[in-house]
Amino acid sequence: MSRPVMRGAYNLALLAGLTAGAPFWLGHALRGRSRSIAKARLGLGDGWLPPEVRPGAVWVHALSVGEALSALPLVQGLARRLGPGRVVMSLSTAQGLELARQRLGSEVPRFVRTLDLPWLVSRVIERLRPGLVVLVEGDIWPNLQWALARRGVPAMLVNGRVSPRAARRYGLAPSLARALYQDFAVVSLQSSLDRDRLAGIGVDPGRLRVGGNLKFDSVPSPLSQGRRGELLEGWGLAGRQVLVAGSTHRGEEAACLEAYARLRQDRPGLSLLVAPRRTDRGDEVVALARGRGLAVGRTSRGSLEPGRQVVVLDQMGRLAEAYGLAKAALVGGSLVSRGGHNPLEPAAHGVPVVFGPHMEDFSQVADQLVAAGAALQVADARQLTEAWRGLLDDPDAARAMGRAGRRTAAQHKGSVDRALETALELLAGGGHA
Repeated sequence: MSRPVMRGAYNLALLAGLTAGAPFWLGHALRGRSRSIAKARLGLGDGWLPPEVRPGAVWVHALSVGEALSALPLVQGLARRLGPGRVVMSLSTAQGLELARQRLGSEVPRFVRTLDLPWLVSRVIERLRPGLVVLVEGDIWPNLQWALARRGVPAMLVNGRVSPRAARRYGLAPSLARALYQDFAVVSLQSSLDRDRLAGIGVDPGRLRVGGNLKFDSVPSPLSQGRRGELLEGWGLAGRQVLVAGSTHRGEEAACLEAYARLRQDRPGLSLLVAPRRTDRGDEVVALARGRGLAVGRTSRGSLEPGRQVVVLDQMGRLAEAYGLAKAALVGGSLVSRGGHNPLEPAAHGVPVVFGPHMEDFSQVADQLVAAGAALQVADARQLTEAWRGLLDDPDAARAMGRAGRRTAAQHKGSVDRALETALELLAGGGHA
């Protein structure tokens, strides 16, 4: 299929999809916390265009919170090396923008990435006039790629991965799959398996590199004793053993509360900290805990009274530290089919990691942690209860798991430095690293 035909077919399909989804988009554009994001993505209102930066800047795009966490060390490294006004970041969700605001402050300007409509994409590129565009993980959009290629702007994909499901889809239409990647100057992938899957459908091997996983470099440093005490005191958890359930989705909080309710029967000093993936679900999680008769507090309401049985962490950007309080942790998005979230965050603190059967988005990291003896995989709430029980009953085994997790996280660092050097080479060389 020729590129003009492919472009026409793609845009017709895109417009048809937007037309069918118009009630959804218009609804979001008119109400609630999603209003400003929806309007900006549609190119509506006064504030949707990106901020003005120096021509030739690096534009980094990350979809939402998970991708932003991976990208932030790279964005900060680019800002240090290139100086003020030379790096700009876009995101597609309110939570991603809030995280970037907290972590970057005024260091790097940010904006909402529009939908992949040709006229919106062209306006953004004309406004930024970037020297390099870096896309994180998998948020690949054809109109953006084609517009950059027409203008001779190099693009780089970092932290790329090809899941088994994506590999099967690519195999059904390899020419279309190749078209997604053919305009990247460099495609930096997490593993040799990801590289082989793209090479197998005919993507130019000269563009493919194995750069490792940026998430290994974005994990938190272990908590100092002072910071640990400060968090425990502020959240009403001083003197208590703490289990942490992080980045949970609907259905997982109930499972964690069930496990906790069973465990606390003979452990009166045990508490559960739950961090829902969407912080606006705090009321829902509080209601679940109160329905079990548990004393519950929310971190967004300020300091909590001592002796909280359940603490709901409903504040953005606090989970990475909170994992450091845990005797054991559950990584959410895994007991329900959401692909899992980053298990390296608790592992880097030396905390034993437990996750469910759905870790497709982090399958290689999850396999590495299990193989190293740093993580346990469970199927349901009953197995979660037994996993947590075993770790609480055997502190020596829990500490051994924690040490293995910390070693695994430390051994796989270096991806950010590799991505940074490649990006600077592309920027200096006009697209040829």
